[in-house]
Amino acid sequence: MIRRSEAGAAGVPVIVVHGLWNRGPESWLLRRRLAARLGRPVIKFRYPSVFRGLPENAARLAALVEAHAPVDMVGYSFGGMVALDALRRLPPGSARRLVLVSSPVRGSAAARSLLRRRRAGRWIVGRSADQLAHGLDAGSPHGADVGVIAGTGGIGMGRALGAMSGSHDGTVHVDETVLDGSERRLILPETHTGMLFSRRVADAIAGFLESGRFPDEGLSPPRGPA
Repeated sequence: MIRRSEAGAAGVPVIVVHGLWNRGPESWLLRRRLAARLGRPVIKFRYPSVFRGLPENAARLAALVEAHAPVDMVGYSFGGMVALDALRRLPPGSARRLVLVSSPVRGSAAARSLLRRRRAGRWIVGRSADQLAHGLDAGSPHGADVGVIAGTGGIGMGRALGAMSGSHDGTVHVDETVLDGSERRLILPETHTGMLFSRRVADAIAGFLESGRFPDEGLSPPRGPA
C-alpha cells in the first residue's frame, strides 16, 4: 500500500480535476488558496471533457496519479467522476484523500434534461453523456479517505432547464452527490459555480486533506429553494 505518514504529508502533491466544459483556468483561485494553506504543490489536470469519453480521460489521470503517488485529489463536478474512475485503475493507496465537490456520482437530472433535446443535447453533454445521465457504479475507492461537498445555492443551469427540485446548487442535487462508503459530507449554501470561488469551500477542502474530516462537518444542514 502506497501511503505516507501524516508527518510526511508535506511532500504530497494535490491534483485538481476540473469539470465539464471547463479547461482549468476557472479553478485558479481555488488552486492558489490550497497551495497557500497546505504549502504543497498543486497540479492542474487538464482534459477534453466533451470530446473524449470518461474512460479515456480517467486513464490519462490515472497515469498522472501513478507518476506522483501518493497524492491527494480534488474533483470538481464531473471531475470528481473522472477521479473516481481513475482510482479504480490504480493500487489502493495511490491517493491518500479525495474531495468530491458537487460531483453527480448518482447521475445528473440536468444532464438528462439536456439529453432529451436529442442531438443538440448529446453534443453539448459530450462523450460522457451516459455516465453523467446515469451516474457511476462506484463506491468509495479502497485505501483513500473520501469527503463530499454539496451545495444548496439554488441558482444555475439546471434550474434554468427546469430539472431541479429540493436541495440543489443550481446544477447538481444534493442527493446526486451521495457516494456509497463515504460518511464525510459537508453541505454549504453555495451555488455550483460559486464553489470554485468560495473561501469557505477552499478552507473545507484544505481541512479535509489535512485531517481526513471537514472542520465544521455536520454543522450545515441542507437548505435551499424547492
